[in-house]
Amino acid sequence: MTSISRPTRMLVATDRQQDRLREAGIVLLTCDTTGRTMPSTRAGADWLWSLVARSGLVLRALADCCAQWNDAEVPAPVEGVPGLWFVPIPIEERRTRTAYAVACIPCMELLDAEQLSAMCQGARLDTTWCRGQLELLPPASSADVDRLAVLVRGAWQDEQRRCNDEQVIEDVGRELGESYEEINLLYSITRNMTEVDCPERFLQVTCEELRQQLPYTWVVALVEGTGATSEVPEHVAIAGAPPHVAGDLVRFGTRLVRSAAPDRPIVFGPDDPGGLGQGCAAIAQPILRGGQVIGLLMAACKEDDDQDASSVDMKLMSAAASHIEIFLENAGLYEDLNAMFLGTLESLTASIDAKDRYTCGHSRRVAMLSRQLAEACGCDAHLLNRVHIAGLVHDVGKIGVPERVLVKPGRLDEHEVDWIRRHPEMGHRILRDIPNFEDVLEGVLHHHERWDGTGYPCSLAGEDIPRVARMIALADAFDAMMSSRTYRRGMARSQVLAELESCSGSQFDPDLVPVFLALDFTAYDRLVEEHTVAEGDADSTRGRAA
Repeated sequence: MTSISRPTRMLVATDRQQDRLREAGIVLLTCDTTGRTMPSTRAGADWLWSLVARSGLVLRALADCCAQWNDAEVPAPVEGVPGLWFVPIPIEERRTRTAYAVACIPCMELLDAEQLSAMCQGARLDTTWCRGQLELLPPASSADVDRLAVLVRGAWQDEQRRCNDEQVIEDVGRELGESYEEINLLYSITRNMTEVDCPERFLQVTCEELRQQLPYTWVVALVEGTGATSEVPEHVAIAGAPPHVAGDLVRFGTRLVRSAAPDRPIVFGPDDPGGLGQGCAAIAQPILRGGQVIGLLMAACKEDDDQDASSVDMKLMSAAASHIEIFLENAGLYEDLNAMFLGTLESLTASIDAKDRYTCGHSRRVAMLSRQLAEACGCDAHLLNRVHIAGLVHDVGKIGVPERVLVKPGRLDEHEVDWIRRHPEMGHRILRDIPNFEDVLEGVLHHHERWDGTGYPCSLAGEDIPRVARMIALADAFDAMMSSRTYRRGMARSQVLAELESCSGSQFDPDLVPVFLALDFTAYDRLVEEHTVAEGDADSTRGRAA
């Protein structure tokens, strides 16, 4: 049966579908199983649509046809009105037929049908003028309806697949955006965790970062000292402009510390008794030490029509409070937390690499080599981290490439190569709205540009290619040639280095190539061995499961 299972948001035909079919003289309607048509953006804008969709005669015929189609496993085209054929496409949700997309095809017989006058009257169209417009289409032949039905159904399915693919990319981008917001916040906080001699500074930076990420007017952090019994906390930081006197705010927070439970935040509505008052909603996230509440991180006065705390608000507050706890325990954990941040990125990109066993660990290796190259070029610590991150996420756009293309054994055809060539732009689109990722985006978008200008997607050349992208391009090519594929074995190290050298000045930056060739690949080899062992264990597990 030709049918489409899809979510409710897709029940109405897209403008693209309607416009394409209208160019062929076909009107596309959607209706429920009783024949009741659904709203269309074409309403009132087109004479042919009005002729079909505004005629009571046609709509009654459509309802009769739906009753007939509902009992058929494979509903067939029906001549609903003499000269006007209906081609049904069942729409299903959870295996239940809920609606139809109906292609209405006017044929030559409609020109001489008595019903044309009634249809024109219902659509408030002049019959003579309308007949002339129909002749100009020109109408199809009834003998061609079955063949047109095949084309219409195929076009419908292709459009639904395209829309579903776009929705998947959009959903993934939004989820990645939320994840990266959290990661970006945590990374911004952890960069300041080395200031062990100034807890107030660290707390202030944390509050300022939260104030930037959350839609709240002000953020306050207060922490008691070890074993403190005073009404005044040891450390206080305030970001924003709270409408309360600072001393009153501190006393309020200190009282909350005494009553807060370690396993859940305190949430006040705008008018909750015991809250901050003045119509001010607030979140108070406990800060722990050894399982005991020793402080609070508070955000209040939400700058939004919806005053309820969202899950994202709670998640970011909880994450920030956890990092304050870590800082207070041992500020020397900065390097471990930075590794946790990078590990989170690696987990995100590993899900893409894992689609193909032959690219297992590719993103991590490219990130490591790119960082090594940047370090050898004398880049500072901040830039080294950005290059590393760009290397990790350089292939994130492949999440929008069909898996059949990514894992295809053998060479790709032209259409499949075109899919692969889209991944830098898809990756850029996924990551572009993430704050403070501008320098990372350059590496994602341009890592397949060539020094001679024949690369993609923008055909940049020479120094116009961002330096981070030129670094990633070398690392990416090196690892790709070193790795085996279903259709070839990995090349020897000496061959790969010779190939890079031969492409200096054509594919790669001639100033970077000699620096890359002089790198120590010991760490790279260890990483390859680690990924080889991990993939072997995964194969063994899959074998036992089979």
